[in-house]
Amino acid sequence: MELSKQYVLFLLSSVIFPLNLSLTDYHDPQANHILDAVDITDSCIINSTNRNFDRFQYTYPQFIDGPHIRVHFTTEAVDSMFFNNTWFTHQSNLVYATTVLEQVEYAYSVYENEGWQAPPPDCDESITDINNSNHCINYGGNTLYDVYIGLVQGPAAAVSPENLYSELPYLGAITSYMLFANGLGAYGSSDDLLSYNYYIAAHEMHHAVEFSYGSYGTGPPGNQLFQGWMLEQTATYMENIVYPNSMHLGILLGNCNATTPLSSPELGVYMSYAGALWQKYLVETLEDSSAIRHIWESYGSQISNSNEPVSFFSIFDDIILDTSDNTMNLEDAYIEYSIWRYFTGERAIPNQYFEESGSYCTTTTIPMPEDDFQFLSNLGTTLYIEIPNADLTIHLESDHTEYLPAILIAKDMDENYSMTEFNLLDGNNHIDIDESFEGNHTLIITSGYSADEYENITINMGLYSAPEMGDINGDLIINVLDVVILVNFILQNQFPSEQEQDLSDVNSDGVLNVLDVVQLINTILSDS
Repeated sequence: MELSKQYVLFLLSSVIFPLNLSLTDYHDPQANHILDAVDITDSCIINSTNRNFDRFQYTYPQFIDGPHIRVHFTTEAVDSMFFNNTWFTHQSNLVYATTVLEQVEYAYSVYENEGWQAPPPDCDESITDINNSNHCINYGGNTLYDVYIGLVQGPAAAVSPENLYSELPYLGAITSYMLFANGLGAYGSSDDLLSYNYYIAAHEMHHAVEFSYGSYGTGPPGNQLFQGWMLEQTATYMENIVYPNSMHLGILLGNCNATTPLSSPELGVYMSYAGALWQKYLVETLEDSSAIRHIWESYGSQISNSNEPVSFFSIFDDIILDTSDNTMNLEDAYIEYSIWRYFTGERAIPNQYFEESGSYCTTTTIPMPEDDFQFLSNLGTTLYIEIPNADLTIHLESDHTEYLPAILIAKDMDENYSMTEFNLLDGNNHIDIDESFEGNHTLIITSGYSADEYENITINMGLYSAPEMGDINGDLIINVLDVVILVNFILQNQFPSEQEQDLSDVNSDGVLNVLDVVQLINTILSDS
């Protein structure tokens, strides 16, 4: 069966499809570091290493064509597959198949009009030898993008990358096809209801578009970097471009039990579906709706020209610098993004930051940690720490990171906010807090951005205790290091800071000389 006409999408009720997230260890060979990231196993991108899907084969195949899409389906119940000790049918119907075609064609047209690269053809129609493995008979019959309706084991739909398409403009492009649940409730009925297939179509069509730029893995075998998180968050964001005010992201961000940039800000921006909030922030703050497309164009060009792993973080930095005319970089964006996320849920401020933030969860804050904790650099990691009205000492220890951006937010009893930005330097940091302030304080620490190497930074926080006389370096220990500093002050006739001078004048005579050294040594010996 073949129908040829231009399809016009009819809008259905606004019910959204549920997508489950799970976290797993994720290896980044560039940094030789294990990151917590979304497992591609539970994404709607098919990874041949953990889900083995093929194009559906029907005993009684049928198809309908649009300008760019061919939908394959069957109306016969006998077309089924044995899964999990049960027979499930691929059976669908013409009305459902037509609706899927309309929805995928509409999504295709939106991406095309927005300037995105079209999915590459999956076969060469000039091949006439039917025994040739590259003949189109093995790839849906022609070069139209193929969508197969039937039993999809898990998600409501999925896209499977298939073959490399090494032609300009993106030499790392991959052909793909789409699998779409049959809508009859035979499997995962809560995932395949007709009423919200149009959001699914927009999401999955974007995966096909993403593969026109490159794979979800970059670099040579054994040294690959997997980017499934970015494919999912971009596809989720783009649902809002195909269908403005899409509900999917809003529902995710309103679920306080889900793993999102609001409930788990310590995970950074490399988050899957709900990570689309990062894409939303970039577009809104840069005021450029094409920024996301430019990110993918850069990704595709880098895969084309190198066999080295490609990082989206360096691409984020370049795009932000270029779009903002060098007035903002990725580190600046991390800082501002942390503020935007702070004012969500109960803290939302009308007409500021995210417009929908009042319907989001309130971003998670944590009490001041009692023990050392690890903090990951460069990836947009953020902590929102509740602190008492007392001065703080923060010790930051790292091999490479010289500082971390931080923001101190104060909210008074009238719910007026004030913010102070500063840097936490490697080593000891003293933060002055107004103890008489009537309200509360939140300290925001962000990861900063300096390179593509990710590092675990150790941070220790505690209430500030004024250093004792003789503790010149402020490490809360009086020892030979303080003697060395004092001797250098005297020999070099170096005028120390006011605090160092006060702590160095051990005998309180207003002069730094050998008498202070003698008394400091006596103090150390008497305490030992």
